[in-house]
Amino acid sequence: MNLFDTCRQELHYQYRCLRLATGFLARRFINCNLQLTYRCNFKCQICDFWKTEHDPAAELSLADIRQIGRQLRRLGTLIISLAGGEPLIREDLCDIIKILNEENHFPILITNGWFVDAQVARDILQAGLQEISVSIDYRDPARHDAQRGRPGSWERAVRALELFHKHRPDRRNRVHLISVLLDDNLEDVEPLIQLARELGVTYMVNLYSWNRGTKTRRLPERSVTEHLLGLKRQYPEFVTLTSYLERMDQAISTGGIGNCQTGRLLLNIDHRGQVSRCTERLEEPVGNILSDDILELRRRLWHVADTQPCAQCWTSCRGFAESMFQPPRWRQLREFLHSVKPH
Repeated sequence: MNLFDTCRQELHYQYRCLRLATGFLARRFINCNLQLTYRCNFKCQICDFWKTEHDPAAELSLADIRQIGRQLRRLGTLIISLAGGEPLIREDLCDIIKILNEENHFPILITNGWFVDAQVARDILQAGLQEISVSIDYRDPARHDAQRGRPGSWERAVRALELFHKHRPDRRNRVHLISVLLDDNLEDVEPLIQLARELGVTYMVNLYSWNRGTKTRRLPERSVTEHLLGLKRQYPEFVTLTSYLERMDQAISTGGIGNCQTGRLLLNIDHRGQVSRCTERLEEPVGNILSDDILELRRRLWHVADTQPCAQCWTSCRGFAESMFQPPRWRQLREFLHSVKPH
């Protein structure tokens, strides 16, 4: 890459940062979950998507992705989480990342790591992916494989983390090991943080949500907040926001956190363009981003947020956005900058 291209990319990065910061200051939409596909090669115990057959022909096209990126750009620069299902099943994933990057958003991704080799790692990072997280829920490979319904999944996930760390084009491209906190893996968190340290990546944790579908409640049966906060003080690799961790016990005891701000700070778009406030409310769309104006969709989402209060989860997607506005806000800003600084 020549000097001109390098300077152009840096200016584009700084421009997106400024637009994202403006959104934070104005308390506008910050996050969008874009579910590219519900297809998956795993049969995870904590997910229902794989239980239904999904037609790839019904998924968003690249032209649809471009339209979505442009519509969302009218709301500002957003962190767009590419999710599923398993998003790496889509063979056009690099093109999707490039499009969202060109439309001034920050695409990020969560994967099970199964399809990652050196070429895949290089390609999707060079396409403009800002951050990637690979899911590992247990330090013991056998337990992880049993949970994910696929032998060898733990080894593939670790290998994916190694490859993403090795091939990231810029030290601002963050790589996380991420876990879903369940009823039987709290004691795995510290060993997993230590694994992340060994791999040169950072660690995040997300509280399990069981409300959508037919999943069983699998939240910890004990207090977790002080334990997790102690680990965060001990390990700089543990980058989950303190304000998110501080409300874990409340979420576990009551089944969620009230005054949900999805529909104001966060929105969800499914694999056909249907817009809802979050992944827990897929069956309650307010319209379709491919046919409805984004400002009208925003008005409908605001109306839902105002008239249908919810307290049924404390997932990291809503937790990140809401925690950034919890007092003291300087602490959240400092921790967020730490999580995205060159590492």
